[in-house]
Amino acid sequence: MRRRGPAFRLILVGGVMALPMIGAFALLFSAVTALRDADATARRSAAVLISADRLDRLVLALDGDARALALTGAPAYLRAYDAERAAFSGEGANFARLTARVDPDEARLAREIVQADDAYVRDRLTPLVNAARGDPAGARAMVRDGQGLSRLSSLRERSAGFEATRTNAVAGSGRHAAEVARRMTVSAVVCAAAALLFVSFVAFLPRLVVRPIRQAADLADALADEQRALRRVATLVACGVSPAQVFDAVAAEVGRVLKVEHTSIIRFEPDETARVVGHWSDPRVPRAMPPMGGRWPVEDGTVTAATRNTERPARMCDYERATSAIGVWARQAGIRCVVGCPVKVEGRVWGAMFLHSMDEEPPPGGTEERMRQFTELVGTAIAGAQSRSDLLASRARVVAAADESRRRIERDLHDGAQQRLVALALRVRTLETAVAPGQERLRAQMSALVDDLSGVLDDLQEVSRGIVPPILGRSGLGPALRSLARRSPVTVRLGTGFAERLPERVEVAVYYTAAEALTNVAKHARASEVRVDLSLENGAVRLSVRDDGRGGADLTRGSGLVGLKDRVEALGGTIEIISPPGGGTSVLAAIPVEPAEDDAEDGAERPDRPVRAAGARSEDLAKKGSDLL
Repeated sequence: MRRRGPAFRLILVGGVMALPMIGAFALLFSAVTALRDADATARRSAAVLISADRLDRLVLALDGDARALALTGAPAYLRAYDAERAAFSGEGANFARLTARVDPDEARLAREIVQADDAYVRDRLTPLVNAARGDPAGARAMVRDGQGLSRLSSLRERSAGFEATRTNAVAGSGRHAAEVARRMTVSAVVCAAAALLFVSFVAFLPRLVVRPIRQAADLADALADEQRALRRVATLVACGVSPAQVFDAVAAEVGRVLKVEHTSIIRFEPDETARVVGHWSDPRVPRAMPPMGGRWPVEDGTVTAATRNTERPARMCDYERATSAIGVWARQAGIRCVVGCPVKVEGRVWGAMFLHSMDEEPPPGGTEERMRQFTELVGTAIAGAQSRSDLLASRARVVAAADESRRRIERDLHDGAQQRLVALALRVRTLETAVAPGQERLRAQMSALVDDLSGVLDDLQEVSRGIVPPILGRSGLGPALRSLARRSPVTVRLGTGFAERLPERVEVAVYYTAAEALTNVAKHARASEVRVDLSLENGAVRLSVRDDGRGGADLTRGSGLVGLKDRVEALGGTIEIISPPGGGTSVLAAIPVEPAEDDAEDGAERPDRPVRAAGARSEDLAKKGSDLL
């Protein structure tokens, strides 16, 4: 057999080398195609998640503005509602368009979400806003009925389910991308074993392709983490927790999501300083927050001043030559870069959020935009807290005005009508003694006139006692409630668990609550017995009024119970009425007890009780008049 030449052997070796190389390149081609599909899927999923989150936050913002408008009537909330209503329609269409290209089932679910959100805005929020414009009382009743919150909770659960499904899809895309990376690595190894000629190319291939795939997977995971963090913060804001809790939660979430060492939220003060209201530090690094004890001057050339003056994000990554107080602190603390984003409340700059990074590389671009989503939630929390504060202050003013009116009426009764009646009765009694003998009929008529004046004086005394009973000022809640129970036409069983004196506003609120409840029992309950219990627990006085009547009491009917609710809530308390038909009625009130600022010390007489002092004088005057008559 003739020996094959070099050309044949070269062709043979080339063919043997070509087979695995062809297979490897086939694997590479399929992997690149899968990579392109995975990247497109990840982008579509990210866009759907972002649109779903924006739609959800728009619904929350619309609900919050509608409620705030109904409660306060402020025009700013109406303007914000109209702007968000216009954005809501566009975002709903965008959400439906994006999901139509992802999956038929998810597109159907997205359409249902958009329709449900639109129905909630159309059927609930639009009537609420219209009522707030023309019927404020009706709007407030709609806010208190609780139906809006239940529907909003259902919408949020449906939206959360959709986003969880999309997040799982994003995670699956990341796993698929990782599998593609492994396939490409195997292809590279095969190519290296098949031909040394391609070793350098195969070695460079994973760095060229695999790293972007892994970066895409990491980006998808980071996006999912950020959406979860935003949802957690949005839930806190929707639940109406205190701004301090929201500040600390936002600082922690931003620090963990953006992977920085320190975060802080500051408020701009009128004295040209910045004050820290929320902060977070990575447990793995030395704690250096809050800066400068939590307050520093706003100086030119700093991120603080740039954020406040321009109302836009700002950053600084060179503190070697900084001369400002906060700049010197940053250099000493090892801070290499600071990124700030303004926090706006109702269109004005309220404060800012800062990221403090100790890395040599500055935070990547897009950090400011990611911070903006969190600062919007902070602004919403602050605006909501301000609305609640304004509402409580308004209630307190109404209650204070009513109490002052009662004081004025009692002073007028004491200083005017009662004194004149006593004087008139005494004059008639003097004239009676001067009647000549033999005019017994005239004497009897004058005596009857004195009796009538005494009856009028007694009635006036009862009216005065009904305003603010003197016994409440002299002896406190226990004796006052016992006096109230004795006058009740329904049998009252009274139980008091303490004898301490409370601040005047608390005692008056508890007394009026019990009086109104007993009056309602006598008028409407058809009860045979009512139980009144008073206790002091955990810094709050608790009143319970329970009867065995017919039940069916409604807080929305009549002004008495509504007035009591306003009085109790103006003091930071709560009141609950449980009245099933046929099961009796229970009125449960809890009011926090705080020492009155003007209470005297060491058991001295309290000077903050002019009403009760006037009531005591009124009772003494009536008693003296009765003795004289």
